[in-house]
Amino acid sequence: MLADLDLNKVVEVDLGGSEFKQNARSILAEWARRPPFYVLSSGPPQVVCGRYADVHEVFSDPGRFSSDVPRGRGFEQFDKFMGVQFITQMDGERHARIRRLLMPAFSSRSLRRLESRITEIIEGMLDAIERGGNEFDGMRDYGAKLVVGALLTAMANLDERQKEIFLAFHEVLPLTTYTRPGEKFAPECVEAFERAAQLVHAIIAQRRVKARPDFINDLITARDQDDKLTDRELFDQIFTICGAALSATSRAAGGALYTLYSHPDAVAELIADPSLVPAAVEECLRIASNGYFTFPRVATRDTEVGGTKILKSMVVRPSPQAANYDPEVFPDPMRFDIHRRPQRIMAFGTGPHHCIGNILGRTTITIAIRRMLARFPQARLADPGFVPSYGGAVGELRLNALPMKIR
Repeated sequence: MLADLDLNKVVEVDLGGSEFKQNARSILAEWARRPPFYVLSSGPPQVVCGRYADVHEVFSDPGRFSSDVPRGRGFEQFDKFMGVQFITQMDGERHARIRRLLMPAFSSRSLRRLESRITEIIEGMLDAIERGGNEFDGMRDYGAKLVVGALLTAMANLDERQKEIFLAFHEVLPLTTYTRPGEKFAPECVEAFERAAQLVHAIIAQRRVKARPDFINDLITARDQDDKLTDRELFDQIFTICGAALSATSRAAGGALYTLYSHPDAVAELIADPSLVPAAVEECLRIASNGYFTFPRVATRDTEVGGTKILKSMVVRPSPQAANYDPEVFPDPMRFDIHRRPQRIMAFGTGPHHCIGNILGRTTITIAIRRMLARFPQARLADPGFVPSYGGAVGELRLNALPMKIR
């Protein structure tokens, strides 16, 4: 395979290394200006796409770029959910069918049912921050709690023990993406997976005996004419949404908080005019969303993107964050501007796999920002010169900490 590639397009980079993550923003800005390139340093050969048009092309053509990545030796790092298959890892009629069945759980009606509950829970989180004194961690005490504290509570009516099981799985899940070819998943991942899997089976059984007006019940009762989710499909979607997919909201919220509070003038504008908050959130999602890769694709045949040859079975990694930095689409892309009102950002993907929960994610982050600005108008970074550090899975930028003060 390597003999058929232009080796001048090979880039030496550790896509999950700490040095890469600390410099990700400048690296992704460079990707946004260059044609697709090859990375050969870890596992199977990969093609990385960063320009907006190239990323859009890969996302929008499941015929050439399949979301169903092979399992087994060499592909362990791409099996993030350890054998469980989320809707974003499917294509064709199977993807379309499950998406139809999931849509009512993410409908406007369902969101309206959730919105007041999410707001109430967020207010409780802010109460706890205020009781803690002047200093708090914007990520640990707020952004990271949006998944367990707000979404899992509001969406799934989980009790504290159940939420802790999912939280434990959230915490170790990134390790799966660092699994080397031929290695087994880390023991802590396997243990957390098994506990979360047992919980999902138990919750499904409980809801079938006694229904509750929540997201899980919506999935159990989902119907499309005579069609419904099979037991395996139901398990897989509940497991991945509750156990992993919602964590993207926490990462995006952390990025939004850091971006906003690094620009005090913007914060002052939002406090003076809260109607600007939704547009500001959209700009935050453009410039600092939850990561630089989404689920990989695999080329179904020999092809090319942006002048770069891609051979059949090669792993293709489109970078939505790099695409958001493309100056051809977003002029002066590294400048944060709450008045930009960016259109067609890639934070939630595009094409047939556009994130089914994007409205829920946007709404939760908007409520969190709006309520924090209203409650703590004098809040600021504890250190104006704060330099963030990032962890998370390969492809994620999970803010480790965000020291702040209420006043």
